[in-house]
Amino acid sequence: MMMILCLTPLSMAEFPSDVTILDKPAIIKLTDDQLIDTYENTIVEIEANRSFHATSGFSPKEYKNYKALLKFRLLLLIEIHSRNLELPQF
Repeated sequence: MMMILCLTPLSMAEFPSDVTILDKPAIIKLTDDQLIDTYENTIVEIEANRSFHATSGFSPKEYKNYKALLKFRLLLLIEIHSRNLELPQF
């Protein structure tokens, strides 16, 4: 039994979520900035989980860095949109 646990692929490992699930009263109490930040973090967490489970070999550090990169991309897109700029086509 112990050997089976040791052979479990890393792709089956679970990484703790950085997102805290809030109930409706807690959501209502969030400031506008907190609400946007929570939404952004949730999008990043969902995408990171989706991508992670489709890819093997991520270590916890790589997973954290990947989520940071997804968040960075999201923030860039939001800023580009707020400035009414067009995304570069390539």
